Amino acid sequence: MSEGHADVDLLRRIAEGDVRAVGELYDRYGPTLFPIALRILRERSEAEDILHDAFVAVNERAYQYTPERGSVVAWLVTLVRNLSIDRMRRRERRGALARDVLPHEPPASVRDPEQLTSEAGERAKIRRALANLPDAQRQTLEVAFFEGLSYPEIAARENVPLGTIKSRAARALAALREALVKEGVVLDAATLGTGAGKSG
Repeated sequence: MSEGHADVDLLRRIAEGDVRAVGELYDRYGPTLFPIALRILRERSEAEDILHDAFVAVNERAYQYTPERGSVVAWLVTLVRNLSIDRMRRRERRGALARDVLPHEPPASVRDPEQLTSEAGERAKIRRALANLPDAQRQTLEVAFFEGLSYPEIAARENVPLGTIKSRAARALAALREALVKEGVVLDAATLGTGAGKSG
């Protein structure tokens, strides 16, 4: 049996519930796939997480594979690459939120009691502003910012139209801006203008 046919047979066995076949596929291609994730994410622990997630996905999606779409290894490479890019985008969105919305805490050595008191007050104001949003709006922002999901991903997870999620997020951001202003939080041009929840 050729390598290509052997790979297809492994996926067939996985689709039929053969757990050992997942291990065999992992042993065969794990060493090839890991460097791809590591090159994109640049963190070993995150690359290891992606590799694990990829084979969980393979276990769930093996029945979807068709040879007409390319070789098994090409399918796996695409899967790992897409998962890694998604993880990178979520990391960047969380970083954007931390910079633009949540108070960034500098090293303790350069902070004084007055600064600590001021930042604690800002955090409390932001928490109050978020808490005052309607539940659906608040949850949409939390999922977009803290879980890093795009609007299409949120729509799919909640089984609602994409337009509903986009309009809900827009209203939530506008309401949050207004609430923060009322709380006396100073907003610059970048605040709440993060890339979270983009459809791409």
